[in-house]
Amino acid sequence: MTEIKINSLKTELRICECCGSDDLELMWSSKSIVVRRLNTWEFPVNISICRNCGFCFSSPSPNNNDLMKYHEDGNVGFKEISLPYSIKERLRLLKKYRVPDGIFVEIGGNDPGEFHQKIKQYFNQLISIEVTKDLKNKSININTLEGLIDVISHYDVLEHVLNVKQFLSICYKALKPGGVMICEVPNLLLYPDNLLLQEFEHVNHFTISSLSLIAEKVGFSLIEFDNVCSRPYGFVAIFKKGGISKAPSKVNVNEFSVAKKSIIGGLKQLNQNDIQITSIRNKIKKLTNNNKKIILWGVTDLLRSLLKDYKISDKVIVVDSDPRTKDHLVLEGIKVSQPKNCIKNFLCADLLVICAPRYAADILTWVKTKTGKIFKDESLNIIGVNSSGKTLR
Repeated sequence: MTEIKINSLKTELRICECCGSDDLELMWSSKSIVVRRLNTWEFPVNISICRNCGFCFSSPSPNNNDLMKYHEDGNVGFKEISLPYSIKERLRLLKKYRVPDGIFVEIGGNDPGEFHQKIKQYFNQLISIEVTKDLKNKSININTLEGLIDVISHYDVLEHVLNVKQFLSICYKALKPGGVMICEVPNLLLYPDNLLLQEFEHVNHFTISSLSLIAEKVGFSLIEFDNVCSRPYGFVAIFKKGGISKAPSKVNVNEFSVAKKSIIGGLKQLNQNDIQITSIRNKIKKLTNNNKKIILWGVTDLLRSLLKDYKISDKVIVVDSDPRTKDHLVLEGIKVSQPKNCIKNFLCADLLVICAPRYAADILTWVKTKTGKIFKDESLNIIGVNSSGKTLR
């Protein structure tokens, strides 16, 4: 086999954007090997907490130039099943802040077709801008829209951005006076209930306190926030350009201990997940020794955890609905197939292991619709779901 070059993202120290301190406590380090469109990358993870204010973020973090190259080597999402967010929840807020003759911009929309179709009644013009080095897509540069936008939204974007204040400043300048920014991010306080620490690309881990304090430094005021949002384990914050903020103007002295407790709780969930994975490995080994056939669905970090230091037999096949993942396990010597090309495999499979728990219901519906087969009980395992059936990822 040809030796594959692995590009390591260089790291550099990052100070706290919330208070400017460099007094940090490193909580957890790891790394992930990722196959992208053109290259294979080693992505470093170093989760630290500011001892002064409690903001949790990546430091040492990937170098910004390297991180841009990494993201530019990626692909936008592709799914033959529904997107894992609630359009209904997004519309609930957008209806409240609608401007029928105004301009709505979504940054990092990643194929927002259905979502934008449903909000046309709330705005006169809809613009989707992908996140790249200068926040522009093929035809629109957000800097050309300065002072023209009524509402800007970015959903699950800010946790990926190294320079939070710079990103928010661009949004601030683009908005009209009194304009609104809708920001949705994962909630650090809920990490003890999920596996978000395994989302290695996240370089920020927000609470409403830390996010609002950073946004205030740019000039935003918090006017509303809610723990119910379009994705699980997140919160949505609504900011206004100017005005008086509902957020605390000072750092909560307990923020550090709260953040530390949340990270420790998240690490416990990762340990529990490792126990589940060990159990599934033993089950796969037992089944393959008895000539049973197994399907693993989803090229995710959960699958990579399952495959780490573990060689699967030829009685196990891996599928993913995204055709671009076909070579993503080349380092493991595994070919990834599309589900639609494996109908016969589903029909004779004795075990289906779903490694994308948020899509589990859609996957099972697809299998039943396309093959007529129902996987449940002993013939089904979903990684990232606890004993009570709650999705952790």
